[in-house]
Amino acid sequence: MPGTANMERRNRRLQWIPPWEMPADPIKAVFWFLYWLLRVVVRFYWLPLLAGVLYESLLNGLIGGGITLLLGGVLWVALFAILKVVELLRGVAQVLATVEQLQRELGLDEDDSRSRPSESGAGDEPRVVEGTIVYLDEKRREREGRPGAN
Repeated sequence: MPGTANMERRNRRLQWIPPWEMPADPIKAVFWFLYWLLRVVVRFYWLPLLAGVLYESLLNGLIGGGITLLLGGVLWVALFAILKVVELLRGVAQVLATVEQLQRELGLDEDDSRSRPSESGAGDEPRVVEGTIVYLDEKRREREGRPGAN
């Protein structure tokens, strides 16, 4: 339905505040919040800029308001550029995460097989990282099962 897609696009444009979709991971949540806050600041920057221009125009005349508008515009362009760079980096990170996930699903992770040649024929056994609880339990069972291995 072409009307539905057009309506969704219009609703997205009418949203004043970006949607709140904070991730559960605390580290990701901090970066997500900073990104969300940057989007809000860029979107609403015109309000304090307008107030500053009016205030400076009343105090210092048209020159003060013009300088405030010029400096505020430069600052807004810098914030907008930072936002676009962050969006670009987020997009690159999502593509890399998707490629990594596809490599894991398809078993194309070549570095994994080269780093552990002894485990390549292990079959479907789960990988045990040295020092984990599972590894330590297995070693303890081996020692207990072997006669004279105290």
